[in-house]
Order: sequence, then structure tokens, then C-alpha cells
Amino acid sequence: MDIIGRKTVIQLPDLGGNNVRAKIDTGAFRTAVHCESWALKEINGKEVLEVVIEWEAGNPVILQYSKYQKRTIKNSFGQTEDRYCVRTLILIHKKKIQSEISFTNRSGMRYPVLLGRKTIGKKFLVDVSLKS
Repeated sequence: MDIIGRKTVIQLPDLGGNNVRAKIDTGAFRTAVHCESWALKEINGKEVLEVVIEWEAGNPVILQYSKYQKRTIKNSFGQTEDRYCVRTLILIHKKKIQSEISFTNRSGMRYPVLLGRKTIGKKFLVDVSLKS
């Protein structure tokens, strides 16, 4: 089992995210990814989820998903909110992980990604004294 610190850099290739800063949150169940906006749109007669992400590099990335789920998730303040979730590839320290992520506005947070225990559980040991 690999050891990671409370902060790390990850890759989100399906989302156009390279060298994305992420914070580990063993209290969070799912991984949360910052997005500027999201909307349901009808394209070719099918409903798709359109998400706009602006990574630190600056150019917005527009993604469309035909497979998604809407879940009620409790945030760090104990409030519930409805979020759209998709499965995607996450690269953490050379490990490839298929995981479900939720999209939310994290613009007021220091890290655009919060890695939850569903993504890191049984794959990594978290040492909070490390800054990996």
C-alpha cells in the first residue's frame, strides 16, 4: 500500500486536468471536483449533462456525459445538496483508479479537488505529516 500525504497532485485525463492540486479528506465519502457550471441539455433527442471546468491553466473545458447520476450529498457543513456524479479515471502517484466523482462549485476552496475515501480507500495509507 502506497503512502500519501494530506495534499497531492493528481491527473484527471478524461476531464482535461493535468497536475491538479488535490486535498485528501478521509471524512468525505466521494471525490468532489470543482466546476464552473453544469446543466442538463438535450442533444440529438437525449438528455446529457454538460459541465464546464476551468483548471488553473485558464482555458475552460466543456464536457458532456450521457451516463450520470444525481445524488444527494452532505457537504462539510452538514448541509445536503444535489450533485451530478460520473465515473472517471484518476491517476494518483502512478496508480490508475476508476472512481465516481461529484461536480460542485469549489471556487472558494484552496484545492479544486477533494479526494474522498471511496477513491483512496484500501489503495493508499494517508500520513497527514507528509505533503506529497
